[in-house]
Amino acid sequence: MDPFLPTNLPAERVVARVGLISDTHMPERCAALPPSLFEVLRGVDLLLHAGDVGELWVLERLSAIASLVAVHGNDDTPDATRELPYQQLVAVAGVRILLWHSHYRDPAQEMASRRNDDWYVHLRRCAERGRRAGAKIVVFGHAHIPLTCQYEDVWLVNPGALASGNAFTRQLRQTVALLFIRDDGTPFVTHVDLAAPERAYTPHVDWEAGFRAALDPYSATIAAPDLANAVARLTQQRFAAPEALKAAVLRVSHRCWAGEQPTITRADLLAEVRGDADVPVVDKAQVERILLGKVKRET
Repeated sequence: MDPFLPTNLPAERVVARVGLISDTHMPERCAALPPSLFEVLRGVDLLLHAGDVGELWVLERLSAIASLVAVHGNDDTPDATRELPYQQLVAVAGVRILLWHSHYRDPAQEMASRRNDDWYVHLRRCAERGRRAGAKIVVFGHAHIPLTCQYEDVWLVNPGALASGNAFTRQLRQTVALLFIRDDGTPFVTHVDLAAPERAYTPHVDWEAGFRAALDPYSATIAAPDLANAVARLTQQRFAAPEALKAAVLRVSHRCWAGEQPTITRADLLAEVRGDADVPVVDKAQVERILLGKVKRET
């Protein structure tokens, strides 16, 4: 018996079983695919990846489970952004599904949207995108929050994420979803927490409480208190060699994600940046001004 099949859906009426995954960010923020992922998604007819894939080899590994369709996200690798579409319309068992990450193409619009805590603005935008394509279901990523809801006549599904939203947070739950389509076209969705793959996981979202409240059960900071106030300044600055600096930050982040240390402290980050020969002197000085300058103002 399928442990993920909804109790009100007879197995004989299922005409398609689709695996949903998003925000793998591999290997930048996720070192390896959890082994339970392959068990949970085994036997699906199709896999849909809703963006922020990471390196394209991730798709090859996932395609060992089933044929796969993917789109790119706003924080994807150059290769994934170039080779994968912004959105994709697929048809499964007579049902149209719109797959997209749901970010804005324009970076300024994207940043402005993050300041809006109203869920309904985002849900309405996803539903309108699906309705324009004649899709009954919209599968999207980007939020790092597992959810299922019906917005007017469109089903909206986010499978959740495997990786964190940025280098200074930890994804508290790694989730995927299974989309079952009944013989009359009705969709059913089951989420699975990959840390507890033997049973279904039911996410709860308080739509009125806003996006940030919904994110709290799934994301937590790994920046220590002495670094937390400087994170926004670090992420908003322009650097001469941003990729080299990001790599230095991510080395510390991965130690936290692997459980080797609980947080990133100011001293951790300074030591990593100062010791990296690929980070230019001008960037090292800028990082020191941001981190040490903040300390001087507080003392």
